[in-house]
Amino acid sequence: MGSSSSKVAGRAAGAARRQYPSTSSITQNEPSTSNAPPQAKPKPSAPAQVQPSPQTSPPVDTRSDLIDLDGRDPQFDSALRNLGPAQPPSLMQDRGRPAEEAFPTSTQPMQHGRNIFPTSAPNPALILVESRQRITRRWESELDDQGRRGFAGRTLVSAREIKEALVMRDEKGKPSSEVEKQLALKPGILDQLVPKRVIANA
Repeated sequence: MGSSSSKVAGRAAGAARRQYPSTSSITQNEPSTSNAPPQAKPKPSAPAQVQPSPQTSPPVDTRSDLIDLDGRDPQFDSALRNLGPAQPPSLMQDRGRPAEEAFPTSTQPMQHGRNIFPTSAPNPALILVESRQRITRRWESELDDQGRRGFAGRTLVSAREIKEALVMRDEKGKPSSEVEKQLALKPGILDQLVPKRVIANA
């Protein structure tokens, strides 16, 4: 057994010999990153293909540089040359000749003095329009010449005048010459247009 002072001195000597770790415990607990493989960075996703709409990209009237570049593109120009000229509708083509003969392409040059435009004679719509125009001009010409000296009489008669002529000739018994004179018609035109016992009022 010793005194209390000797016990305190022994505890102080033991505290002086106390050793501490050389490295920090925080650094020992951290995982080592030198041996870990590097993580691959995610690749950026490809941009989605955007389709322009008329609302977001309306057509413009001005000529941009892209249009000029298309005009200078030799491949684009070659494709247009291979297409050749536009073919007309079937109604406008000459029925006696195929489209290849009537309209030569870029590979088939046009012969000298050859008409490349189709004729309009086989088109029934154009024939009808031309006939109506010709009859209208003739009708107006006869109305202008009516009453003049030397006018032989009208050759075109309306449906109302035909009905009136039939009433006077067939129902009232007037001769054709008198009816033609009264209606300013050309002599003999009434029997030619409405022969007796062939046409009558209903």
